[in-house]
Amino acid sequence: MTVSPRPLVAATRRSLLLAALPLALAFPLASQAQTRELKAGTSMAPDHPAAMMLTKFSEVLAQKSGGKLKMTVHNSGVLGADMQQQQQLQAGTQDVMTTGTATMAGQIKEMAILDFPYVFQSGEEFDRTMDGAMGKLLADKAYEKGWVVLGYTHNGFRNTTNSKRPITKWEDFDGLKLRVIQNAMYIDMFKQLGANPTPMPVTEVYTALETKAVDGQENPLAQIVTMRMQEVQKYLSLTQHSINSEALLMGRKSWDKLSKDEQAMVMSAAGEAKAFKRQQLATLEKQWLESVKKVGMQVNEVTLAERERMAARLKPVIDRQNERVGDEFARQFYAETAKQRVATK
Repeated sequence: MTVSPRPLVAATRRSLLLAALPLALAFPLASQAQTRELKAGTSMAPDHPAAMMLTKFSEVLAQKSGGKLKMTVHNSGVLGADMQQQQQLQAGTQDVMTTGTATMAGQIKEMAILDFPYVFQSGEEFDRTMDGAMGKLLADKAYEKGWVVLGYTHNGFRNTTNSKRPITKWEDFDGLKLRVIQNAMYIDMFKQLGANPTPMPVTEVYTALETKAVDGQENPLAQIVTMRMQEVQKYLSLTQHSINSEALLMGRKSWDKLSKDEQAMVMSAAGEAKAFKRQQLATLEKQWLESVKKVGMQVNEVTLAERERMAARLKPVIDRQNERVGDEFARQFYAETAKQRVATK
C-alpha cells in the first residue's frame, strides 16, 4: 500500500508556520527598538567647550539607549552658521545643535536679554538663573518656534581683541571696525561705545581679521583661542562686557518623533553633558589665557571702575533694549538675577 505524502507535507507546513510565529510577533518590537541616527552641529571647533559638550552628549546618549540613539557631531560650521542650523532644526533636516542665544533673538525677542551688557556678574549667577523659572519661560517661547531647549550653558564672558591698541576705557573703542554678532543689540552697544560694528557669522571672522577687513572682534576666550584669533590679533582686553550665553537645542520635529522613553534619555544625557561643560570651563579659561600670552598676545585687564563707566555709557542702549524685550519681562528678569546674585555670595 502506498502512503500518501500529503499528511507529512501538511505537518511540515504547520511546523514551519508555528516556527515562524514568534518571528512575526517580534517584528513590531524590532521596529520599536530600531536605531535612530541623529545629526548634531555646532559652528565651533572640535576643541571648543560647545563641541566637547556635544561629543559628551553623544557618548552618554549612546550609553543610556544601549546604542539605539546614535548622534553624529559635525563641528566647525560644517552644517552652516548658527542661524542656518537653527532653521534646519525647525525644518527637521537637522536634529541637534549648540547656538549662541543672541542669534535666536531675531525670532524670540526676550532671548536678547541674556546678552545685555553687564546683566550677569558671574557664571554661577547665570547658571542658577537659567536653571530656574526664567530659563523655563524662555524655553516655552523657543518651543513655539520649533525648538526644544535641552539646557542652557555659557562660554564665559565676552572680551575684545583688535590689532590697533589695548582697550582700557570705553573711549578706546573710538573708530575701531569691530566684528559683532548678527544681533541688533550688539550693533547698538558698540555704536554707543564709538566703534564701527560690522555684523557677520562667526565662521567668517578669522578671514576677516587676517585680511584686515575688520580691526577686531569680541568673543569669550573659548572662541578666541579655539578659532586661533591670537594668530591674527595683537591685543586682548578683558572687557567682560557680557556673558556668552548658549542653548543646547533639538528641533521640535525631531523631538516629536521620539518615544517618551527616548525623550527622557535625551534630556538626561543632555543634563550630564551640560554639567560636564560647566565643570570644564573654569579650568580651561585659565589655560587659554596663559596660552595666548605665550604666543605674544598683549593681555590687559579692564578695571572695575572702568567697567562701571562702560556700563554707565551703555545705559541708553539697555533702556532701549528693555523696551524692546518688554519692560515688565525685563523687570522680572532683573529681579531673578538679583536674587541669584545674593544666593551665590
